[in-house]
Amino acid sequence: MNKIINFSRNSGVNVEKRILVFSFIQRLLISTGINVIGPIIPLIVVELKVGLDYMGIIISIGSFALLVTSICSGFLLDIFGFKKMILSGVLLYISGCLGLLFSHSYIMFAVAYTVLQLGSGVVSVATLSLVGKHYFKNRSRSILAVNIGWTAGFMVAPLLVSLVIYINIRWQILFIYFIIPQIFIILLLIFLKIPKKDVQVKNLKSLFDTNKNVASHPYIILCGIVVFLYISTTQTFYTWFTSYFSALDVKLGASSLILAIYATATVVGMFVKNYMVKHVEEKKLLLASISLAFIFLLSAFLVQNMVAKSILIFLFGINIAGNFSLTFSMGLNIGSQFTNIVTSIMHASSNLGVIVFQYLSGYLSEHFSKNSVLYIDLALLLILIAVIAFMNKRELRYLSRNVNTV
Repeated sequence: MNKIINFSRNSGVNVEKRILVFSFIQRLLISTGINVIGPIIPLIVVELKVGLDYMGIIISIGSFALLVTSICSGFLLDIFGFKKMILSGVLLYISGCLGLLFSHSYIMFAVAYTVLQLGSGVVSVATLSLVGKHYFKNRSRSILAVNIGWTAGFMVAPLLVSLVIYINIRWQILFIYFIIPQIFIILLLIFLKIPKKDVQVKNLKSLFDTNKNVASHPYIILCGIVVFLYISTTQTFYTWFTSYFSALDVKLGASSLILAIYATATVVGMFVKNYMVKHVEEKKLLLASISLAFIFLLSAFLVQNMVAKSILIFLFGINIAGNFSLTFSMGLNIGSQFTNIVTSIMHASSNLGVIVFQYLSGYLSEHFSKNSVLYIDLALLLILIAVIAFMNKRELRYLSRNVNTV
């Protein structure tokens, strides 16, 4: 308890660093919990006796829950503040974990997963907005740094799945280990000192009008399109990864390890982007990363040798990582006072894409080919390259004007 109390004091550790550490830890824990679902889909469909198309429906419903929380959270953050919002998200997340722990039917799993996603959505928006608001002067590197925690969750999740398979326990048991850390997170949150926001909400109408202007800002719309395509690609690739390899007669334990290698590459990629963003303009770095990601993913799809395929997937992971952080940082060009609503819009755009393409990936994987997810991801990357190339070619500085002039 003394360590927790010391976490809230000013002795040698500044407020911003404590905020960064707290957000990093929470995003790591939340990310691990929600990303463990994808690798265990082959186990879930067998136990619940459903097809991949039904799992696609559940994931899309969960993504719709994320969309709702994304739209509402930015607005609610301005009203209730960070602590209350994060606490409510944590409680929803714990409730979802408890539901999944006791889920033995399709309906129970669907309800629990949706609640889990509601909680994770609130926490994700709140913690990222918290960092964006208090690290605005050095936002690109700070956002990338805290999102290393989120990306690390992609790496830890498949390792946990491999462990579950190795020691031969039920997949539901995993969710006990996601509940316990959140109890300590609540204690950290209670003692975390968050500086009061500079601008107080005068009335709901003015807040709504401002948010509407931000949402219709052309620069934010472009960033939203990029995020829509990018997150659709990364989420579908991760979720249906083990299902794709099952069609190649690769066992779940082995494919989970390959997935962990891919996730490790994304963590490495986050560190690389954190360094490169000091020397390369964000939108140019974005274009180079996505272009290389397309080349490596296409090569991985065409190559049959499993070792070569794994290496190419690793290289794909390095290049695909960190691009949400870059786009989000670009969106904050309109002003730090709009951090909450920009965070909300970026998350809403990403979740809208996941709703559409998670279901489509599940449906096509069940009824046509398990290669379908790679066809979808390659097509999304091609469109993404075109959009980002447009952002690099055109002079878009005028789009970054103050939102009040919209």
